Amino acid sequence: MGKKNFDEFRLRILFFLYRGNYWQSRHTPIVNICNKLSDIPCKYINKVLKQLYKEEYIRFKNTAHGKDVFLNIKMKKYIENEIKDMLNELTKF
Repeated sequence: MGKKNFDEFRLRILFFLYRGNYWQSRHTPIVNICNKLSDIPCKYINKVLKQLYKEEYIRFKNTAHGKDVFLNIKMKKYIENEIKDMLNELTKF
């Protein structure tokens, strides 16, 4: 996985979580992210998620069915800034 792919995967995961409105009490299993972004191998998604956790962009929540993921509300400005190009494409159609 090259640097370019890593950055692309990172943006797509952040955009998926942002678009699904996964903040604080609303969370999704890692398996759902793997299924929705099925063109990205799940092992790469797990690597990106670990990196995002280290940078405090996301948080993990232990549930009965495994680990769930949600965005860190304190990093909302930074997340929006990082995915602003994708958000702009959504609004201009």
